[in-house]
Amino acid sequence: MAFIPKPPFPNVPQLPGVPQVRRSSLFPASAPPILNIPIAIGRLWQAFFAQPVWGIFEQPEEQPTTVGEDGIETVTVRSQPLKRVVTPDSIGEFGYRNEYDTSDYPVQKGGFADYNKVANPFEISLRLRKGGNKDERAKLIEEIEAIVGTTLFYQIMTPERTYRNCNVTRYEISRRGAGGAYYMSEVDIYFKEIREVEAEYSVTSVATANAASAAALPAINNGIRQALRIPTSLVTQVLG
Repeated sequence: MAFIPKPPFPNVPQLPGVPQVRRSSLFPASAPPILNIPIAIGRLWQAFFAQPVWGIFEQPEEQPTTVGEDGIETVTVRSQPLKRVVTPDSIGEFGYRNEYDTSDYPVQKGGFADYNKVANPFEISLRLRKGGNKDERAKLIEEIEAIVGTTLFYQIMTPERTYRNCNVTRYEISRRGAGGAYYMSEVDIYFKEIREVEAEYSVTSVATANAASAAALPAINNGIRQALRIPTSLVTQVLG
């Protein structure tokens, strides 16, 4: 029988939520926080009322920027609360895909060479979980259907990053087994990045002044011409 000695100190990280334990002989355990001090009350208040870091929200408008006389660009910050468009109980899964395409062209001896790389719009998938009664689950479906057919932009917030310019492409509801006929718990919703570009127009002149065919010659404007009155005798002669 092998004897494994017990470590004198626990090997656990010092993170929020981990008890204040002694980790070595040189560093004793810190005192536990006192809940009635102002800093502890403030942190509890933030924990209860802090803005959620997971969710699907309406995308706020871009903040206007102005350039001063000194050439420094200033951003006008407008404080506006984020509006959650879908209210699930929790988000069970998050998927993100950012794909790049490389274009090919043929070269001599039947080979190929990559010469261009294009970044495609990213795609996001979320698995929403919802319990409760039938009315609460029906409300979640109504919220999703209200944003599926729109062309509005939404932003998806995660603890590490906020993804902007997202539009819903589809959503799926899967029910399996005997319980699935009466109970819905998960809904998959898919988003795709929409990239806005400004239209650019250009005028191209075609050199046809020396065209061989007379029909291809460009129109020549010789100024304003006055209309001539047709003599009555000529009109009578033509009309008979």
